[in-house]
Amino acid sequence: MRVVELRTSRAEFADALGQMRDWLDRNGRPLVRFETETVDGAILVKVQFEEDALAERFAQEFVD
Repeated sequence: MRVVELRTSRAEFADALGQMRDWLDRNGRPLVRFETETVDGAILVKVQFEEDALAERFAQEFVD
């Protein structure tokens, strides 16, 4: 299993979740686990994947 972490602002959080959901739907709706926490005024999103390859593609799409 692999965890991908990304940061987003509070203002962009809802849009970011929507974009992630769309991406997951386009990629076979894999089972993932989401966790969030607030860090220095931003939201840290942790997404845990069962497949490393899928996690890598997700990271390429969403992590700067």
